[in-house]
Amino acid sequence: MLNKYLRRSGEIALLCYLLFCCSVYFLPQYYFYAPDTSKPDLAQAQSDGFRAEEVTYTSSDGTKLYGWFVKPQTEHKIVVYFHGNSHNIGAFYNKLIPFIDKGYGVFIGEYRGFGGIAGKLSEANLAADAVAAIDYLNSQGYKNSDMIIYGMSLGSYTAVNTVYEKGKQDKFASLVLEVPFDSVINVVKQRFWPVFPFDLIVKDRYENLVKIKDIDIPVLIMGADKDKVVPVARAKALYNNASEPKKLIIYGGAGHSDLYDYKNYQDILQWLDKNEKAE
Repeated sequence: MLNKYLRRSGEIALLCYLLFCCSVYFLPQYYFYAPDTSKPDLAQAQSDGFRAEEVTYTSSDGTKLYGWFVKPQTEHKIVVYFHGNSHNIGAFYNKLIPFIDKGYGVFIGEYRGFGGIAGKLSEANLAADAVAAIDYLNSQGYKNSDMIIYGMSLGSYTAVNTVYEKGKQDKFASLVLEVPFDSVINVVKQRFWPVFPFDLIVKDRYENLVKIKDIDIPVLIMGADKDKVVPVARAKALYNNASEPKKLIIYGGAGHSDLYDYKNYQDILQWLDKNEKAE
C-alpha cells in the first residue's frame, strides 16, 4: 500500500514538473512579463511637470508604436529611456523629470504588449521596438551621438542591444543601466531551484554579457544590494565584463524599483557632466 502511494505521488510530482517546464517554454509571458496593457495618461504626466508630446512611429514588422518626447534645450542631449518587464511608460516619467529640469531632452518609447499596443512579448519584438525608437529620433534629425541610452531591469537588454546594433558606426553618447543583469538565465538560476533545466526551457535569454564587451562608450551601471528581483551579483558580473570607461554604483539598502528614492538621478547627472560628451 505504501509503495503504491509513493509511486502515485512520484507520478504526480513528475507530471507537475513536466507541466511547469512546458509552460515556461511555451508560455513565457506568464513568467517573465507583467505589462500594464492600459494606455497611460499623458495629460496627467504633463500636469506633473513632464512636458512631453506623444509621437508615433513604426517597428520593423509594421507594428504601430508611440512614445513620449520632450525635446532638448539648446546643446543638450536626449535621454532615451527603456523600461522593464512591467507597468507601462506612465509609471516611469517621474524618474526623468530631473533630467528635463536640467535641459535634457527625454524620450520614453513604449513596447508592444504594453500601454494599449497589441502584440506578442518576446526578446526579438522588444528589441525591434527599442531600435524603432532610435530610428524615429534619427528621422527627426538627431544623431546617435545626441542620445544617452538609459535602460532599467529588462530594459537594460533593450538598451544594450540598441547600442550594440545601432552604435557600430554612429556611436551613442553614453549608456546608463539601472538594476541590470548579465543574462536572464543567470538571474533565473540564482533565484530558483536548480532542479529545473532552465538552459533548455527558457527561450529568450536576453544576453547582455556577450554584447557589453563590444560597447566602447562610457557606461554607468547601478545596482541595489537588497534587490530581490535581479540579484546585485548580476549587475556586478555585467560591470566586470564591460569595457572602459565604466563606473559601478551599488546602493546600500535599496531594492529593485526604488533607486529614485535614493536620488540616483543626482549620481547620473553628475556622471553625465563628465561622460555625455562623446561624439
